[in-house]
Amino acid sequence: MIGRLHYKRDFDNLRINGKQVKRRLISVTFNPSDTCSDGVRVAFAVGRSVGGAVVRNRIKRRLRGVFIQMITTNNSIPSGDYLIRVFPGVEKKSFVFLSEKLEEIFEDLRKDTDPIV
Repeated sequence: MIGRLHYKRDFDNLRINGKQVKRRLISVTFNPSDTCSDGVRVAFAVGRSVGGAVVRNRIKRRLRGVFIQMITTNNSIPSGDYLIRVFPGVEKKSFVFLSEKLEEIFEDLRKDTDPIV
């Protein structure tokens, strides 16, 4: 369902070729995959400035939950690699806030990746 980004070359490829969209406390970098069979791969970046280990892991679980919910309810998520970064202040936000912001970001990404009809 959702793969993970592991290797430095994958992160370098995202940094060089990816498109970044930022909304307040969340940033998503996306690089579309060349083939449809690659699916979706995700990495979450939650720095120490956000909070301690317990807080960072809670945020990652929430983000993963939102992402899975979006994929299962909305099949128009483009396949490719995603890096989801959060910034200090996000630890005080709810699941609903994260869901709304990620939905806005993915809407912008869909606009940029859809071919013009």
